[in-house]
Amino acid sequence: MTQGDRTYEADIRWTTHGVAHIRGAGWGDLGFGQGYACARDHLPTLADQIVKVRSERARFHGAGPDGAHVGSDLGYRALGVVQRAPQLRDAQPDRIRHLVSGYTAGYNAWLAEALETDALPAWCSGAEWVRPIDELDLWTYYVDIGLLASGRNLAEIIGRAEAPGPEGPAAPSPVSALGGGAGASNGWAFGGDATASGHGLVVANPHFPWGGEARFWECHVTVPGELDAYGVALIGAPGVQMGFNADIAWAHTFSRGHRFTLAKLDLVPGAPTSYRYGDEERAMTSHDETIEVLGDDGTVTPLTRTLWRSHHGPMVNLPLLGWGLEQGFTYRDANLDNDHVMAQFLGMCQATGMDEFQAVFADVQGMPWVNTLAADRTGRAWFIDASATPNLSPEAIERFHDRIQNDLIAGVLFESRVALLDGSDPGDEWQDDPAARSPGLLPYERFPQIENRDYVVNANDSHWLNHAATRLEGFSPLHGLEGTARTLRTRQNLLTAQRLAAAGDLTIDGAIAAVLSNESLSAELLCDDVIARARAAGPVTDQGVEIDLAPAADVLAAWDRRCDLDSIGASLWREFMAGFDSKQMQAAGPLFAVDFDPAAPVTTPHELAPPDDLAGDTIVAALATAVRLLDQAGVALDAPLGDVQWAQRGEHRVPVHGGYEGDGVLNILAPFGALNSLSLEPPAPLPPVAPERTMTSGIATGGYRTTYGTSFLMAVELTDAGPNGTGLLAYGQSGDARSPHHLDGTEAYAAKATRPLLFTDEAIDADPNLIHRTLRI
Repeated sequence: MTQGDRTYEADIRWTTHGVAHIRGAGWGDLGFGQGYACARDHLPTLADQIVKVRSERARFHGAGPDGAHVGSDLGYRALGVVQRAPQLRDAQPDRIRHLVSGYTAGYNAWLAEALETDALPAWCSGAEWVRPIDELDLWTYYVDIGLLASGRNLAEIIGRAEAPGPEGPAAPSPVSALGGGAGASNGWAFGGDATASGHGLVVANPHFPWGGEARFWECHVTVPGELDAYGVALIGAPGVQMGFNADIAWAHTFSRGHRFTLAKLDLVPGAPTSYRYGDEERAMTSHDETIEVLGDDGTVTPLTRTLWRSHHGPMVNLPLLGWGLEQGFTYRDANLDNDHVMAQFLGMCQATGMDEFQAVFADVQGMPWVNTLAADRTGRAWFIDASATPNLSPEAIERFHDRIQNDLIAGVLFESRVALLDGSDPGDEWQDDPAARSPGLLPYERFPQIENRDYVVNANDSHWLNHAATRLEGFSPLHGLEGTARTLRTRQNLLTAQRLAAAGDLTIDGAIAAVLSNESLSAELLCDDVIARARAAGPVTDQGVEIDLAPAADVLAAWDRRCDLDSIGASLWREFMAGFDSKQMQAAGPLFAVDFDPAAPVTTPHELAPPDDLAGDTIVAALATAVRLLDQAGVALDAPLGDVQWAQRGEHRVPVHGGYEGDGVLNILAPFGALNSLSLEPPAPLPPVAPERTMTSGIATGGYRTTYGTSFLMAVELTDAGPNGTGLLAYGQSGDARSPHHLDGTEAYAAKATRPLLFTDEAIDADPNLIHRTLRI
């Protein structure tokens, strides 16, 4: 299985924007070609992640800000990702093991070339940590990928979980130690009743960071007679995770559900490493972990820390709460032992229609953290949230609902997408089901799913509403809550999909045009009334600054209600909406007059709220604040969005379109997002951000430097003549700023210039930018 006793040969054809079409006679050959081609674009990023999962960041980079690298290294030791790698490898069928062995050889082959030609970027050129890998390094990283929506975000607070000692509890973790949660995306699957051809059509619009390890890489992978799939893979992952083959296409969106649970432990008085469990007491177990830390003087010294586990799993040191004398917190992960992820995605790539595609979900049950939306050539459209989800008893579910309503800590954690259980109550244990992939999880037959002939959509709200006329109800709250308000983006997705499907003549061009229309739902609902309120207000004062709102009203009146490059007024509207938090955008209050109605979830809430007799006119106040902040940032009220919103690609500043959640647009592009990068690759310097807008609009000096949003944009129709697709990779195929493929995708995105997704040999060979190479070792 290793490079030492194998030879590999792969055929690679690069087409426009650097898309790699890789063909291998066998699985190892395919992996070799894919590993080589992906490493050529992203080797430093993957090398950095392997350092992370091997718990070597402190060894090469020092303790890190506020001990972040030490905490991460110890947390990954506690998670045991290195020890789990052989188990993950040995659980795979031969074709996947060969695929990864070949990928390892391809990575090392490109690294050898890069070192000979000094082809690595300056930030890592000559770095000791950029070195050849073995296949267990990749398997370790694949354990981490499975934890993308769970354990990897907790690693640092696990590594900081020191038991209270004679001097009392350790300090709580800094807020920065808790990694970002799930990302965001839009996904549409249209059935034959919605399309002009009567075939299925899928739109993928995932929103991901534009830098770091959580980027997609576009590719087409073929093993003749066994696999032929096009789409994107996460950096370092073999195969295709989102895309299409000749018969079926699929998109993913991050699930709103929970991949892990925290459990609060009632500690035994005077014994903070023991806890109550029902009528008994249980002692935690401890283990010493040792890492190496690079000092400021260049010396490397060992550091040992005692870490603790309850029977649920590792202890954590939560920000603000820590590990006290009366209570502590522990964690259990639904994906830590998920050996089925790669078989899940490979099975989807090989499916020849909806029946086979659905059977992969039923038989493998390996989906880690995303919803799936798919359509096939016969016109069937399907949604499922098959993410690994803890299985609670009905009684525990009832307590969970009560807890998030009435327990302050549980409620705050739930707002951060963290589910809190009572770890001292045996009744809150995960329940085993023999039909599930692993003990404690829900089985396939209890996953929310729906199949239609018109459409299904998801935009990261729960499973409850993925079609305007259909409700999915009666599922675990750990899949997400039901009967709750939807975000503006979800509402815009449902309204748009409903309109497109009702016409019955949808094409891929029409689908892409809808995604990139940049129409603002919040403006459609509220802007006219905001203008009227502003005109009636007269001069107002905000933070001691007198502001005449008449010019702002004039700008909004002339605005096209879009977030396009030439949209004048988009930045003013964004800052107005940034004056309201996400809850206020989903209920009656200072923004909306009419409350959310579960019977009309797509159209409520709506109408502008009237002035409050006690609080005054919050609408006028929010618009005045928007005007003041734009002025402080040096952004003119009448500046086109393209003048003040940009993406930095190396030395190039590219004006870009798109909006944020408060805009209520489909096409998200923003200065920050829900999924944080854990990469050490240095980003371009950020301009100073307005303190009031750090986590809302992110406005900075000069406007908005975007770092998160639309990534792989794809529309594919499955016809009898083969798949017909168009799309782009918005941040480009390469992470190296010196590559033309670091820039060309962004320029295409800015121009809304999608390109054909080339699937046949004839189309690939006819590409005007074709580069062909056969690799052998």
